[in-house]
Amino acid sequence: MRGALLISTVLIIIGGLAGNYLRFSEVRPGRPADFSAITYKTGEYIGEERLFSESSYDILKADTTTLRRYVDAENTAYWLFIAYFKSQKYGSQIHSPKHCLPGGGWKIERLEPFILPLSNGTTKDVNRVFIRTQTSQQLMFYWFETRSGSIRSEFDIKLDLMKNSLFLRPTDAAFVRITVPIINGDFESATTNAVEFYNTLHTEIESALPFSN
Repeated sequence: MRGALLISTVLIIIGGLAGNYLRFSEVRPGRPADFSAITYKTGEYIGEERLFSESSYDILKADTTTLRRYVDAENTAYWLFIAYFKSQKYGSQIHSPKHCLPGGGWKIERLEPFILPLSNGTTKDVNRVFIRTQTSQQLMFYWFETRSGSIRSEFDIKLDLMKNSLFLRPTDAAFVRITVPIINGDFESATTNAVEFYNTLHTEIESALPFSN
Protein backbone atom coordinates (compact mmCIF):
# COMPACT_ATOMS: atom_id res chain seq x y z
CA MET A 1 0.00 0.00 0.00
CA ARG A 2 2.79 2.32 0.98
CA GLY A 3 4.68 1.52 -2.25
CA ALA A 4 1.64 2.25 -4.41
CA LEU A 5 1.16 5.58 -2.64
CA LEU A 6 4.82 6.46 -3.21
CA ILE A 7 4.61 5.61 -6.92
CA SER A 8 1.41 7.67 -7.30
CA THR A 9 3.03 10.63 -5.56
CA VAL A 10 6.12 10.45 -7.78
CA LEU A 11 3.97 10.26 -10.93
CA ILE A 12 1.93 13.27 -9.81
CA ILE A 13 5.11 15.27 -9.17
CA ILE A 14 6.60 14.28 -12.54
CA GLY A 15 3.34 15.11 -14.31
CA GLY A 16 3.17 18.47 -12.57
CA LEU A 17 6.76 19.34 -13.45
CA ALA A 18 6.24 18.28 -17.07
CA GLY A 19 3.00 20.27 -17.34
CA ASN A 20 4.63 23.33 -15.80
CA TYR A 21 7.57 23.04 -18.19
CA LEU A 22 5.31 22.75 -21.25
CA ARG A 23 3.19 25.66 -20.06
CA PHE A 24 6.04 28.10 -19.62
CA SER A 25 8.54 26.89 -22.22
CA GLU A 26 8.21 28.42 -25.65
CA VAL A 27 9.96 27.86 -28.97
CA ARG A 28 9.69 31.03 -30.97
CA PRO A 29 8.93 30.98 -34.71
CA GLY A 30 11.85 31.61 -37.04
CA ARG A 31 10.03 34.52 -38.67
CA PRO A 32 6.70 36.28 -38.21
CA ALA A 33 3.87 36.51 -40.72
CA ASP A 34 4.40 39.20 -43.38
CA PHE A 35 1.15 40.18 -45.05
CA SER A 36 2.88 42.74 -47.25
CA ALA A 37 3.73 39.71 -49.41
CA ILE A 38 0.07 39.53 -50.46
CA THR A 39 -0.67 41.82 -53.41
CA TYR A 40 -3.60 44.21 -53.60
CA LYS A 41 -4.01 43.62 -57.34
CA THR A 42 -4.31 40.10 -58.72
CA GLY A 43 -5.97 39.10 -61.96
CA GLU A 44 -9.26 40.96 -62.19
CA TYR A 45 -9.37 41.68 -58.44
CA ILE A 46 -8.33 44.99 -56.89
CA GLY A 47 -8.13 45.23 -53.11
CA GLU A 48 -7.72 47.62 -50.24
CA GLU A 49 -7.01 47.25 -46.54
CA ARG A 50 -9.90 47.61 -44.12
CA LEU A 51 -10.00 47.68 -40.33
CA PHE A 52 -12.16 46.28 -37.57
CA SER A 53 -12.99 48.32 -34.47
CA GLU A 54 -10.31 48.56 -31.78
CA SER A 55 -12.46 46.49 -29.43
CA SER A 56 -12.55 43.67 -32.00
CA TYR A 57 -8.74 43.53 -32.08
CA ASP A 58 -8.63 43.53 -28.28
CA ILE A 59 -10.88 40.47 -28.22
CA LEU A 60 -9.08 38.73 -31.08
CA LYS A 61 -5.61 39.09 -29.49
CA ALA A 62 -3.82 38.19 -32.72
CA ASP A 63 -0.25 39.36 -33.21
CA THR A 64 -0.86 40.57 -36.75
CA THR A 65 -3.83 40.60 -39.10
CA THR A 66 -4.93 41.66 -42.54
CA LEU A 67 -8.49 42.41 -43.60
CA ARG A 68 -8.79 42.99 -47.34
CA ARG A 69 -11.77 43.89 -49.52
CA TYR A 70 -11.24 43.01 -53.18
CA VAL A 71 -13.63 43.82 -56.01
CA ASP A 72 -13.81 42.29 -59.48
CA ALA A 73 -14.77 43.89 -62.81
CA GLU A 74 -18.45 43.68 -61.86
CA ASN A 75 -17.80 45.36 -58.49
CA THR A 76 -18.57 42.17 -56.57
CA ALA A 77 -16.82 42.21 -53.17
CA TYR A 78 -14.51 39.41 -52.02
CA TRP A 79 -13.18 39.53 -48.46
CA LEU A 80 -9.92 38.05 -47.18
CA PHE A 81 -9.13 37.95 -43.48
CA ILE A 82 -6.04 36.36 -41.92
CA ALA A 83 -5.07 36.48 -38.25
CA TYR A 84 -1.66 35.21 -37.16
CA PHE A 85 -0.86 34.16 -33.59
CA LYS A 86 2.82 33.67 -32.83
CA SER A 87 1.88 31.56 -29.80
CA GLN A 88 -1.38 29.94 -28.71
CA LYS A 89 -0.18 29.19 -25.19
CA TYR A 90 -0.80 32.45 -23.35
CA GLY A 91 -4.44 33.44 -23.67
CA SER A 92 -4.29 34.16 -27.39
CA GLN A 93 -5.86 31.04 -28.81
CA ILE A 94 -7.84 31.29 -32.02
CA HIS A 95 -11.53 32.17 -31.80
CA SER A 96 -13.92 29.96 -33.74
CA PRO A 97 -16.35 31.60 -36.20
CA LYS A 98 -18.97 29.26 -34.76
CA HIS A 99 -18.96 31.52 -31.70
CA CYS A 100 -18.06 34.87 -33.27
CA LEU A 101 -20.55 34.91 -36.16
CA PRO A 102 -23.74 34.67 -34.04
CA GLY A 103 -22.34 37.38 -31.79
CA GLY A 104 -21.96 39.60 -34.86
CA GLY A 105 -25.56 39.11 -35.93
CA TRP A 106 -24.96 36.35 -38.51
CA LYS A 107 -26.95 33.14 -38.56
CA ILE A 108 -25.12 29.98 -39.64
CA GLU A 109 -27.49 28.22 -42.04
CA ARG A 110 -25.11 25.51 -43.22
CA LEU A 111 -21.63 24.37 -42.23
CA GLU A 112 -19.87 21.45 -43.86
CA PRO A 113 -16.41 20.13 -44.80
CA PHE A 114 -15.21 21.11 -48.26
CA ILE A 115 -12.22 20.02 -50.32
CA LEU A 116 -10.81 23.24 -51.77
CA PRO A 117 -9.02 22.51 -55.07
CA LEU A 118 -5.81 24.45 -55.69
CA SER A 119 -4.30 25.47 -59.01
CA ASN A 120 -1.12 23.49 -58.24
CA GLY A 121 -3.08 20.23 -58.18
CA THR A 122 -3.26 19.87 -54.39
CA THR A 123 -6.22 20.52 -52.09
CA LYS A 124 -7.08 22.02 -48.72
CA ASP A 125 -9.56 20.56 -46.25
CA VAL A 126 -11.64 23.59 -45.21
CA ASN A 127 -15.05 24.55 -43.85
CA ARG A 128 -17.73 25.84 -46.21
CA VAL A 129 -20.32 27.96 -44.43
CA PHE A 130 -23.56 29.60 -45.54
CA ILE A 131 -24.28 32.61 -43.32
CA ARG A 132 -27.02 35.18 -43.48
CA THR A 133 -28.67 38.19 -41.92
CA GLN A 134 -32.07 39.61 -42.82
CA THR A 135 -30.48 41.56 -45.69
CA SER A 136 -27.40 39.59 -46.77
CA GLN A 137 -26.31 36.07 -47.70
CA GLN A 138 -22.63 35.12 -47.70
CA LEU A 139 -20.54 32.07 -48.39
CA MET A 140 -17.46 31.59 -46.25
CA PHE A 141 -14.45 29.31 -46.40
CA TYR A 142 -12.39 29.12 -43.23
CA TRP A 143 -9.59 26.97 -41.88
CA PHE A 144 -6.45 27.09 -39.75
CA GLU A 145 -2.79 26.93 -40.76
CA THR A 146 -0.08 25.57 -38.45
CA ARG A 147 3.28 23.82 -38.63
CA SER A 148 1.31 20.67 -39.44
CA GLY A 149 -0.43 22.18 -42.49
CA SER A 150 -4.09 23.05 -43.05
CA ILE A 151 -6.58 22.10 -40.33
CA ARG A 152 -10.35 22.33 -40.63
CA SER A 153 -11.58 21.31 -37.18
CA GLU A 154 -11.49 23.42 -34.01
CA PHE A 155 -10.91 20.20 -32.07
CA ASP A 156 -7.95 19.27 -34.27
CA ILE A 157 -6.35 22.69 -33.78
CA LYS A 158 -6.32 21.98 -30.02
CA LEU A 159 -4.71 18.58 -30.61
CA ASP A 160 -2.14 20.20 -32.88
CA LEU A 161 -1.30 22.72 -30.16
CA MET A 162 -0.72 19.89 -27.68
CA LYS A 163 1.42 17.95 -30.17
CA ASN A 164 3.61 20.93 -31.02
CA SER A 165 4.02 21.74 -27.33
CA LEU A 166 5.06 18.16 -26.50
CA PHE A 167 7.61 18.10 -29.32
CA LEU A 168 8.87 21.57 -28.40
CA ARG A 169 7.93 23.14 -31.70
CA PRO A 170 6.51 26.64 -32.21
CA THR A 171 2.80 26.79 -31.43
CA ASP A 172 2.09 29.61 -33.86
CA ALA A 173 -1.01 29.37 -36.02
CA ALA A 174 -3.13 31.38 -38.44
CA PHE A 175 -6.83 31.65 -39.12
CA VAL A 176 -7.75 32.16 -42.80
CA ARG A 177 -11.19 33.27 -44.00
CA ILE A 178 -12.58 33.98 -47.47
CA THR A 179 -16.07 35.50 -47.78
CA VAL A 180 -18.07 36.11 -50.96
CA PRO A 181 -21.70 37.14 -51.57
CA ILE A 182 -24.35 34.61 -52.55
CA ILE A 183 -26.26 36.17 -55.45
CA ASN A 184 -29.84 35.08 -56.11
CA GLY A 185 -29.41 32.19 -53.67
CA ASP A 186 -26.89 30.47 -55.95
CA PHE A 187 -24.72 28.66 -53.38
CA GLU A 188 -22.69 26.69 -55.94
CA SER A 189 -21.79 29.73 -58.05
CA ALA A 190 -20.62 31.50 -54.91
CA THR A 191 -18.47 28.45 -54.13
CA THR A 192 -16.90 28.57 -57.59
CA ASN A 193 -16.23 32.31 -57.21
CA ALA A 194 -14.59 31.78 -53.81
CA VAL A 195 -12.37 28.97 -55.15
CA GLU A 196 -11.24 31.07 -58.12
CA PHE A 197 -10.57 34.10 -55.92
CA TYR A 198 -8.52 32.17 -53.37
CA ASN A 199 -6.42 30.54 -56.07
CA THR A 200 -5.25 33.91 -57.36
CA LEU A 201 -3.75 34.62 -53.90
CA HIS A 202 -2.89 31.13 -52.68
CA THR A 203 0.86 31.24 -53.40
CA GLU A 204 1.26 34.69 -51.82
CA ILE A 205 -0.72 33.73 -48.72
CA GLU A 206 1.46 30.64 -48.27
CA SER A 207 4.58 32.81 -48.59
CA ALA A 208 3.23 35.40 -46.14
CA LEU A 209 2.79 32.81 -43.41
CA PRO A 210 5.91 31.37 -41.73
CA PHE A 211 4.93 27.70 -42.02
CA SER A 212 6.33 26.89 -45.48
CA ASN A 213 10.02 26.32 -46.07
